[in-house]
Amino acid sequence: MQVVIADDHEVVRIGLRTILEQSGEGYKVVGEASTGRGLLKLLAGTRCDLVIVDFLMPEEDETSLALDGVALLHELRRLHPKLPIVVLTMMRNSAIFRTIYQEGVDAVVEKARVVEDMLIALRTVRAGRTYVSKQVGEHLDGYAARSQAGKAVPVLSMREAEVVRMFAQGRSITDIAALTHRSVKTISRQKRSAMEKLGLSSDGQLFEYARTHGLAG
Repeated sequence: MQVVIADDHEVVRIGLRTILEQSGEGYKVVGEASTGRGLLKLLAGTRCDLVIVDFLMPEEDETSLALDGVALLHELRRLHPKLPIVVLTMMRNSAIFRTIYQEGVDAVVEKARVVEDMLIALRTVRAGRTYVSKQVGEHLDGYAARSQAGKAVPVLSMREAEVVRMFAQGRSITDIAALTHRSVKTISRQKRSAMEKLGLSSDGQLFEYARTHGLAG
């Protein structure tokens, strides 16, 4: 099975390559990328059977808008509808997890459990099933339980999640508007909508929420 790995940390890519190619299960890493745009460019000219992608990957040029997160998954699914996608993440947020799964990914693996979980995840995907690491599953179970209990369960839109992440990284609303080619009014509305869904009432709470849920990147 030919695999492409995308992660902005070289040590992670080296570790994944070692796990896969020394597993004896027939994996061959045929390409690596460190940014979302780099991944799309690589896939345009590289045949592979599966992609492993980090959920948050900044661009090498900090003045450019990163193509990562849900936006990257959406583009991957649009361009490669049948390509199995395994997502790596450090997040701990059920709203984002639900948004990820709406993009049709095949597995979500916690970065902290890559050594334990990656080969299991790949075997599961190859068998035609989806896989989630334990902590991710607990968050999704909590989401389902709250939903069944009739409690409001937040699901951020792709653009709301993007705005929250960029704001938590220290960008102003004006900066986000310029990078995303949307108006300041639109960005303000999307930020306010995300905060309402998450039950937050101040920028300080939003920063803390993003930090504790792995969205600050």
